[in-house]
Amino acid sequence: MGWRASTHSDKSTTTDLFEGPTPRHSLLSGRYKQSFAYLTLRTRMPGIMQQIIMRLLSDLPDLVNKYGEEVRKDVKQIVDAVERLKMELNRDRQFLLFHGAEPDKVEWNAFITEMPRPKKSFFRACWLHAECYLYRRIFSFFENSRHLQKYDCFDHLKKEDLMLSEVAMSALAKATRGLAKSFDVFSKLLRINLWGNHFEMQIGAFRFTEEDSKDDINVLVKVADIDRILLVDDTTLIWNCLVLASKSSGNRIVDFICDNGGFEFFTDMLLLEYMVDNNLATQVRLHVKAIPWYISDVTRADIEWTLDFLTGHRDECLSALGKKWTHLMNTQKIVIAPTSYFWTGPQPYFVMVESDIELYRMLTTSKLAIFKGDLNYRKLLGDFIWDSTEEFITCLRGFRPTNICAMRTVKCEVVCGLSEGLADSLLKNDHNWMISGNYGVIQYTDSLKCSCALPGPDSSEKNTRMLGMVVPQSERSTLITNK
Repeated sequence: MGWRASTHSDKSTTTDLFEGPTPRHSLLSGRYKQSFAYLTLRTRMPGIMQQIIMRLLSDLPDLVNKYGEEVRKDVKQIVDAVERLKMELNRDRQFLLFHGAEPDKVEWNAFITEMPRPKKSFFRACWLHAECYLYRRIFSFFENSRHLQKYDCFDHLKKEDLMLSEVAMSALAKATRGLAKSFDVFSKLLRINLWGNHFEMQIGAFRFTEEDSKDDINVLVKVADIDRILLVDDTTLIWNCLVLASKSSGNRIVDFICDNGGFEFFTDMLLLEYMVDNNLATQVRLHVKAIPWYISDVTRADIEWTLDFLTGHRDECLSALGKKWTHLMNTQKIVIAPTSYFWTGPQPYFVMVESDIELYRMLTTSKLAIFKGDLNYRKLLGDFIWDSTEEFITCLRGFRPTNICAMRTVKCEVVCGLSEGLADSLLKNDHNWMISGNYGVIQYTDSLKCSCALPGPDSSEKNTRMLGMVVPQSERSTLITNK
């Protein structure tokens, strides 16, 4: 595969690992043995890599039928490469530079080269850097093969997730037709979107009686019990942002930075369809991953498959929904944004203005950017353990290309914007509350409409650096008042 080490020594010691949890005011890292980062790197990632190997080997007969006997060489090389990567991870080796056909190798190599030497191994690096690097290395094995450059080793999981959710999809498709434009409806759709996986399991297992109407969104919300524990709920501010924007003329674009495919993307589309249908947005731009990513993240190919699956479904309502969403795509009401490898890079979002200025400029043209899921949240906050009470706007460190909404279920130690004493109270009742996925946040902050927020060709380096700074209290923008 043409791999070369980024330093002369590829070995690190385990003496840098600590027995305790990740301390406050530090980056998440596998150095701390009581952290979720350590558990992921030590146990979860090797398991995922083994599943990739098993998937490839199980697909081998079909791959031979499609590409011929030569594909066996590809499969063997990829399996060997994944096994080596597992070994490198287990031994906490140094990161390697990319020297293949990866479109983003220049950016990745620059990032790795500039990393401090003590932070260039899996367990000593920031968890975000190590985890993103692992997924990027995995797909590079396929990119550098002869026949399997487009092979998605996770696509079967995303497809199965959607196909196994037919009961919930059918119920939601019927219950979301002809909904009124109101805060109450918008709030319910936002919660269904946030708690998608929980919603699917609850609806799929519930036995409806004759008194229960599957066509009523209020019944579905009650059955699914989606008013679960929201630690922060800025739904009112998000609604106000969209409603105020709808009163202005011209294009009103919403950027939606996607998370998972499967049933979750189905609920994404229900929310975005509602926005377009009710003039809360004139266009929605979907930002998807350029490569297979974090097992379930949605790609352009996943969206195309989902629309085809729904359009051809035997359920008339799902089929009609698939056709409508295809029409929304064809008429540019919902579009897939141009591919950006920034979304599959290791950088936190506050450096976007320096790393991908075109993507940053695109976001400035929208009225609202919705960042969905745990990984997007970690990148918004820089994978940093802030005080849980710190304001969301501060933790963005100047990243405010437009009004920003973050929606995620809490699955790691990165969280902010909580009320005083809430984190301590949660810890007393549930020691694993930060990684359980049982709690959620819907957070919002408005942008600073300031010309210095977007450096132009003649902007000074000082103005560019300002976007990475923590914004002082005196400069924080005023949020829309809840009513």
